[in-house]
Amino acid sequence: MYKVIFDSISSTQDKIISFNNYKKILKNNNLYIQSFRQIKGTGRGKKKWSSPKGNIYLTINQKLKASYALRNNFYICYLIHKFFKINYNTNLEYKWPNDLFFKKKKIVGVVVKSTILGNNSYLKTGIGININNSPIVDSVSLFRIINEKSNILDLSNAIIDFIEHNLSKKISNNKLVRYLNKNMLRDFKLNHPIFGKNIIEILTVNEDLSLKIKIDDVTKNIFFGELV
Repeated sequence: MYKVIFDSISSTQDKIISFNNYKKILKNNNLYIQSFRQIKGTGRGKKKWSSPKGNIYLTINQKLKASYALRNNFYICYLIHKFFKINYNTNLEYKWPNDLFFKKKKIVGVVVKSTILGNNSYLKTGIGININNSPIVDSVSLFRIINEKSNILDLSNAIIDFIEHNLSKKISNNKLVRYLNKNMLRDFKLNHPIFGKNIIEILTVNEDLSLKIKIDDVTKNIFFGELV
């Protein structure tokens, strides 16, 4: 594992080194890029992630088989959820496909960018966690939950160690899906290009990690790549 820390950077998902050197590092190690502040933090699509000092902004760079790439996004959400449950006795709510909430307010966002080369995928999994600040109205921070400020470097190191220790562990899809469904937030609006303006009932995460929804008494499955 390698880790690079910046005081301030445009985004932790920016290209830090040449792609050839990037591939060499990821051949045998994961690369973690962290910054105490982001100038242009990114979310899904064209969304921005407000990134003042006091929170965790982190990108995990991995090389995986292309067939594992989609599942990895859900697994990292699972690991962060587990970390908060184990260390703070806090049961966060999982919002499909890649956010965590507390009492319907966002505390963790995960966004993935990937480059596919043959059978391999080079993944950049960006993670934003509100620790001491909740930058927008409908967000929450760990500070507001436990009423205690956290040292960002110490806490980010603990989270990275937990993720790194567990990334290579094998967990069945069935167990992962059961866990996500058990903790899933079902009262939210989907940003879907077709169904987004309709009244949608969130049902369950399927075995293939798609989401089963109901619209006008008709059941449909939607997939990660369909969201905007």
